Amino acid sequence: MDLDIMSKLKVFCLVLFFSFLSTIVFSQDNFQSVSLAGTVFANNETGLSYQTGGCIAKVSSQSLMTEKTYQGQILVELDDRNAVLALKTAQARLLDLEASVEDSDFAIEVSKAEVGRVEEEFQFVEREFERTKVLFQRGLVNETTLEAAERRKLEAIFSVQRSKEALRRSVSLKARTLIALDIGKLELEARQIDLDELIIRAPHDGILIDFEPNIGDCVSQGSLAAKIYVPDEKSVETFIFVEQLLNSEKIGVVVGNFVNVIRTNGQICRGIFSLVGTEADLESQNVKATIDLDASCAPLMFLNEAVRIETLSENKQ
Repeated sequence: MDLDIMSKLKVFCLVLFFSFLSTIVFSQDNFQSVSLAGTVFANNETGLSYQTGGCIAKVSSQSLMTEKTYQGQILVELDDRNAVLALKTAQARLLDLEASVEDSDFAIEVSKAEVGRVEEEFQFVEREFERTKVLFQRGLVNETTLEAAERRKLEAIFSVQRSKEALRRSVSLKARTLIALDIGKLELEARQIDLDELIIRAPHDGILIDFEPNIGDCVSQGSLAAKIYVPDEKSVETFIFVEQLLNSEKIGVVVGNFVNVIRTNGQICRGIFSLVGTEADLESQNVKATIDLDASCAPLMFLNEAVRIETLSENKQ
């Protein structure tokens, strides 16, 4: 009985194994590789525009010859004579405003000292008035003397009030000078920004396109100076007929599937489908697809280079 069960189990395992093999062979035989035409493009192309108008004064000869650049490299400098003059004027104005703040601090110190002096004088005059008042009550001095002492007391009070008013004016003047100083700092920053806008720097390492500036040429704000892209990040654009996509898995046109991108000289670069469109062009009935190239061979590919694409089955990936 046990032998019979064991024999049946072996037969079942063999049937399952051969069924699996036949499925693999069928799937391999069922796959149909397709050949597509495509064009290489940079998928991170960035435009570099002039931030202000002016005439070109300096150009990077190295980048002009090699079309290569590195992050932070100065590519183009516009004439900066007016901008430098405006910056120096703003710097001088800021120094003057800083000196005004120092003068305001000194004026406040002087006003405080004056307040202290007149308050001491007022205290002395007030004591003198009180003594004169006592003497007048005892009949030792006449009314004229008392009135003179009282007048000196009033003058001392007015002096204290005037000195405190002067102190408040000094504090208010310092507040205005501090506001003017902040405005001067902002003005200096604005002039520095104006100067920086005359320079075009590379935002990252890459290859330049349409970089053809000439010294002496005048440009307008917003006009294109060049384009830059990272050579390691390139893709291929291709188009697939809608009827082919009905069996997209059968022909290997699925996001995540690998392909061989073949150049006209026979060189092969591995790529992978990153996008398969879902909307077809009404006239051509084509669907756009994008293939990301492997970073190891992408730098060797030229922009707008025509290539052939060969789809691969999952078993060959």
